[in-house]
Amino acid sequence: MIMISVIIPLYNKAHTIVNTLNTVFNQTYQNFEVIIVNDGSTDNGVEVIKQNFNDSRIRIISQSNAGVSAARNKGVDESRGEWVSFLDGDDEWHPNYLSIISTSISQYPEVGMICTGGLYGNVKNPSKVGYRIASKYANKITIVNFFENPCVFSHTSGLSVKKCIFKKTHGFPLGMKCCEDYACTQAIALITKTLYIGLPISKYNGGVEGQTTSIDTETRFKYLKYVVDYYNLVMNDYLFTKSVNKVFKIYFKYDIRHRIKGFITSNDKRSLDFFLANLSNEVLNLFSSREISLYKNCRTTSLFWINFTKLIWKTHGYPIVGENVNIEKLQNKYRKW
Repeated sequence: MIMISVIIPLYNKAHTIVNTLNTVFNQTYQNFEVIIVNDGSTDNGVEVIKQNFNDSRIRIISQSNAGVSAARNKGVDESRGEWVSFLDGDDEWHPNYLSIISTSISQYPEVGMICTGGLYGNVKNPSKVGYRIASKYANKITIVNFFENPCVFSHTSGLSVKKCIFKKTHGFPLGMKCCEDYACTQAIALITKTLYIGLPISKYNGGVEGQTTSIDTETRFKYLKYVVDYYNLVMNDYLFTKSVNKVFKIYFKYDIRHRIKGFITSNDKRSLDFFLANLSNEVLNLFSSREISLYKNCRTTSLFWINFTKLIWKTHGYPIVGENVNIEKLQNKYRKW
C-alpha cells in the first residue's frame, strides 16, 4: 500500500486551512502523511491547526518567510513517502482524490508525474463552478504528452510526483514570484512520463480573503522579470536534459508568441521591449531574426503572423485553456462537490 506525502505550504491561511485539511482527512484512502510548512505566517494558522486536529500524521515545520517555492521544496525534503501530492492551504480535494492517485500509481508504474483535472470554485459564490479539464481527455486516465499544453494539465493542487523524480530537478525555483509551478512541472515532464486524470477531483478556490486576484500595471511590469526567468530556465532545462520531445518546441514557441501578442494588443511597448531584450539567446534562437524584428517594429503584421501561427497550432488538436467541457461525460459525483 503506497504511502503518499501531502505537502501544504502555509502562509496566513488561518481562515481556510481547516476546510482544506478536512478534505484531506475525509479521503477514502488513508495511507498518507501531511507535511505543513509554515512559511513565516503572521496569523494564528498553526494554532488553529493544533486546536482542530489531533492526528499523528500531521507534521508542522516552521521557517522564516522564504516564499511558496521554498516551502514546497522543504516539504518534499521532509517527506517520507515515495510519492508527494501538493495542496495549497485554501484549495480542496474530492474524497476520492488520493484513492484515484494511488490506484493510478499502481496501474502506471512507468510514470513519474500525475496531473488531474479540477474545478474552479468561489467562496463568495459557492454555486458558481467552472471546470479545468482537457476536453479530449475528459473522464479518461491516460499517459499524455505534457507539452500538448502545460497550462491545461498543470495545477499545483492537482499535482503528484514521484519523490526521486522531483529530486532530479530544481523543484520549485526559489525567488520566482510567478510561474514557479510551470517551471517545476515542465522540468519534471522533460525527464519522465506524465499521467493525466481527466476528472475534476481537485478544486481551486477563488474569492478567498487575502488572495491576489489582480495586480496593478507597475507590479505586473516588475513581475515580468520572473516571467522571463521562467522561459529562460525552462529552455535551459530542455537543453540540459537533451530532450527529444518534439512537442516541446511547438508549445514553447506558441506560448511565447501568445505572450507577445498580449503586449502588442495592449500597446505595452515597455513590457514588449523588456521581454525581448531579456530572453536568453537560446530562447531567441527558436525564432528567426526577421520574426523578432517584426515584433519590434510592425504591430499589424506581427498580429497577423501570430494569429496565423496560432491557427496552425490549433490544427494539432491540443487542449486549449478555457475550452468547453461536456460534463455529461462525467459521473455525477465529480461534476459538482
